[in-house]
Amino acid sequence: MTGMILQTSPLKEYDRRVEILTRERGRISAFAQGARRPNSALSACTILFTFGTFTLYPGRDSYRLQSGSIQTQFGELAQDYDALCYCSYFGEMARYFTREGVEASRELMLLYVTLRAVMHGKMTLPLVRVIYELRLMMIEGEMVELFQCLHCGTKEVNTVYLQAGGLLCPACAAKDKTTKDAYPIQLSSDALYTLQYILTSEWSKLYAFGVSEEVLCELTHFMKRYLGRYLPHQFKSEAFLKQILRK
Repeated sequence: MTGMILQTSPLKEYDRRVEILTRERGRISAFAQGARRPNSALSACTILFTFGTFTLYPGRDSYRLQSGSIQTQFGELAQDYDALCYCSYFGEMARYFTREGVEASRELMLLYVTLRAVMHGKMTLPLVRVIYELRLMMIEGEMVELFQCLHCGTKEVNTVYLQAGGLLCPACAAKDKTTKDAYPIQLSSDALYTLQYILTSEWSKLYAFGVSEEVLCELTHFMKRYLGRYLPHQFKSEAFLKQILRK
């Protein structure tokens, strides 16, 4: 199976328990016997965020990892505390959304290209976070309409009503009862275009752009409101991200 190590923990004296996000069977747990021995063939392929192909056999309660072929390792992330915290958050989000037995090719690809973007360091981490969150929510079917008015279809509109499910022009917003007590999010044309680009770009171009500080502030505010509305879950790794933002 093709996959990435999402979580690893010691087990007994020399073993490891790992969670692998696989393309074919989603997120699965596996037992790696002897992986903590220095000369073990499983030692390197069970390191956090290792991407490659894994040979697994189903057991009573979990899979048994027999071997692994490493394609990419993101060991450099461990040397950068901020980058590691962000990637831990990305991995935790992937764990939250994926399940065993449910194909997860898009979730795996998104996490892979995201970690590569973090490792290359050409894009700011807050912008990487916005991109990852928005694209993942789209993959999971929790996307709002960001291309045209929900009701009349006009594209000359830049106000998002999360309660209503996306963009509404002023005329349609006045008629929609769901907007009565809503707090609309007004986006600049640059911020709205960036959100649209994130949703539609190819994997190779997903992390190949930049934005101004003003636009990044808009995007961050939008995602905070958006996730608060459509993802009522507190991730443990967010606490570390908040510490980084206070620096």
